[in-house]
Amino acid sequence: MSCNLKKKLLPSVMATALISGVTFSGNAAAVEVAADATGQVLLAPIFYVKNEGQVNYIKVINTSFTHAVKARIAFRSRVNSTEVLDFILYLTPGDIWRGEVVNVAGQSWVKSTDDSVRNLPFADSFASVAGKAASVQMFDAALSVNDDNEMGHFEVIGAYSATGVVNTPSGFITIKQGMSKFDLAKIFDTPIATLLPLNACAVGAIVGCNLRTDDPTSVQLRGEVSLSLAGDQFGYEMTALDDSTDTGLVISNPFYDVAVRLSVDLGANFAGPGVDNILNIESALAAAGFGASYQNNDKGLSFSLITFPTKYRHFKQDPCASGSTGNWTPPFSPQGTMGYNIRQLDNQEHDVISADISVSGSLTPPGAKILPEVEWFLPEWKFAEGWYSLNLIPEVGCPYPGAPAIVNTLNMNGSKSEFIPNSPL
Repeated sequence: MSCNLKKKLLPSVMATALISGVTFSGNAAAVEVAADATGQVLLAPIFYVKNEGQVNYIKVINTSFTHAVKARIAFRSRVNSTEVLDFILYLTPGDIWRGEVVNVAGQSWVKSTDDSVRNLPFADSFASVAGKAASVQMFDAALSVNDDNEMGHFEVIGAYSATGVVNTPSGFITIKQGMSKFDLAKIFDTPIATLLPLNACAVGAIVGCNLRTDDPTSVQLRGEVSLSLAGDQFGYEMTALDDSTDTGLVISNPFYDVAVRLSVDLGANFAGPGVDNILNIESALAAAGFGASYQNNDKGLSFSLITFPTKYRHFKQDPCASGSTGNWTPPFSPQGTMGYNIRQLDNQEHDVISADISVSGSLTPPGAKILPEVEWFLPEWKFAEGWYSLNLIPEVGCPYPGAPAIVNTLNMNGSKSEFIPNSPL
């Protein structure tokens, strides 16, 4: 998108934002993709258990040694990002949650023996207690006929942190490493609006308050995933969102809280009660092209994986204030698709732009537009190896260039397989 076009769009976007509750600071750096993969919000571009016996291992780490963190993890389906499971993580200082996504008889399940989650699908204990391991099937009743929950993406929202001695309706609780999760639940199972006045936390006060949603230094999460794709094993770090200034926070709402309920929108209420900062999040993720190296020889075969982690925010919503009334709004087409092409070069800078074929066969039409919110491609490589750019062709209407996406390259070669993040171009 040209600078002139952006200048014309931005005033109308911001004017509409004041009415709709969507905020856009005009400074895309207020929210950024964290260089150290640590932040308040984590985005995982893929889980994959299409075949029975497949296992994906998930780790979420609280890197703070002084703050406990209440977080919500939500799994979303492959085509439409329908939420298929959500639950709360109870992370003590320095804690890690370990869980698995597995295929059981053709269905996706989440399993865990870690005490950072309840004994799902129940809530009377924690998964580490003998005989209380978490084992819960992902929902599929709300999925459309072309969708499934054996492949998709997920997000982790670090709602708020607790430190020191916290006053609760059940008494005073001291936050420390190795503390009882039942004690931590006395804090995190109480609504934040009840806890703040008990702990003399004034609205907007960061320094000196032991319960904060709007201090990014106290919610510092990391995420790791390992999975199998087409017989090869891959590991990746989740994309983390954090702030790059003292005032531009991913979550700046001092009353922000999370609970186990379906359809919690990324960005909704992040900037304040009823106020949305999805445009800042999308600006941090957006690019027109994503580049990486590739191979198509005896060294390996490269696939492209693209995820639109915020696409569901554009279904019958118009966060970009484009005026669109279709089912899907910019940067996606009214049919929900995203145009693209792939420009590839070999090691001697020979250059070609090609259309590509999805291995899942779901592109409509093949090689022209991406429909699912998680898709992987076997590109029609013209050379044995080199580098390429996956270029997005969005619908005009958003105040950022390109489209918000996470792109990775899967180099498959047995024990030398790699999962490489594509760099925004």
